[in-house]
Amino acid sequence: MRPSIAVCTALLLVSCGDSEGGRDTQASAGSATAVSASGITITATAGDGSGDATGQALTTSGAEATGDSTPNPTNDDDSGEAPKFDVAKDTDSVDPDSGEPADGCKKIDFLFVVDNSGSMAEEQQSLATSFGGFISSIQNTVMAKDYHIMVVDTDAGSSFLQECVALCAFFPDCQGYPCDMLPVPEGCDATLGSGLIANPDGDACGIVGDRRYMVDGQPDLAGTFECVAKVGTNGDGSERPMEAMIASVDALNDPAACNDGFLRDDALLVVTYITDEEDDEESNGNPAGWQAALVAAKKGKESSIVVLGLIGDNDQPNPVCTEGLAEASPRLRTFAESFTYGSWASICTLDYAPFFDTAVSFIDTACQQFEPPG
Repeated sequence: MRPSIAVCTALLLVSCGDSEGGRDTQASAGSATAVSASGITITATAGDGSGDATGQALTTSGAEATGDSTPNPTNDDDSGEAPKFDVAKDTDSVDPDSGEPADGCKKIDFLFVVDNSGSMAEEQQSLATSFGGFISSIQNTVMAKDYHIMVVDTDAGSSFLQECVALCAFFPDCQGYPCDMLPVPEGCDATLGSGLIANPDGDACGIVGDRRYMVDGQPDLAGTFECVAKVGTNGDGSERPMEAMIASVDALNDPAACNDGFLRDDALLVVTYITDEEDDEESNGNPAGWQAALVAAKKGKESSIVVLGLIGDNDQPNPVCTEGLAEASPRLRTFAESFTYGSWASICTLDYAPFFDTAVSFIDTACQQFEPPG
């Protein structure tokens, strides 16, 4: 008598769990319901790109998260609105004949690095829900009108499927999948940092063209983004968000490589990473090395990069995340704060829209200051 599906399932749960015994064992659906949206923490940095942490943690009221009631200079009114950046447009930068920007960025490459481990379902949904408003605000606010949008996950293929393949040496099926029908990742689909083009079940998301990223004119942009951004929860519990980020814009961006053409020299790069665990022993390198690699991919132009992080804030004053919801991420926070245009917020907030609303102003400022190559 062959072992039951339940036995296979039990073995999978043992083999596919978080390698560090962390949160990747599926948090309960209502685990964040006690978190108030007013507790959102946003860090707005105005550094010099040297790697020094120059940002301040802000609440949506504009006061420092330490509990000091003194308003932050970026929002010196008492309206209670999210902090704003000075983004007054320079009318002299518009060509009077064409109406197009005479300088600044005209193109933006958006890279989303999304954790696909077992505890990320709610966070992926929050990201998908906030995207429509975010991209609409970008279209209405930022001078650039030419976009590339790519989503990558944090492991090379699905560890769930890979473990199933191993177990199929002993059992004829695994979690309802007949072994001879397992959708085993291969090629770009099994390469860390490759842009996603299908949902976790292997169904194509409808990205037009022979590419692994969306461009202007993508039909149903919000729906297509949701399809690829909900990357699933069967990924490896040893997430590698920084390694995936670097790979996606480095060798994988070469001609004929998986992400060929995504990263453009004459475009502003906006990186958003969302993960509920620290990247401390998984990705190669450290925050300074990750920053250097990303800047190198942009030909040394650190000011041509905007970095947005949705991460655990358990180690911060007045954290939104409680124990068990996310892991404190000082390395990922340091990485964001090392950029002139870098900011981060708590992954545990119920609504990501306020963070992305503020990010639009940040991106607009970076776009206006962008200096095209040459």
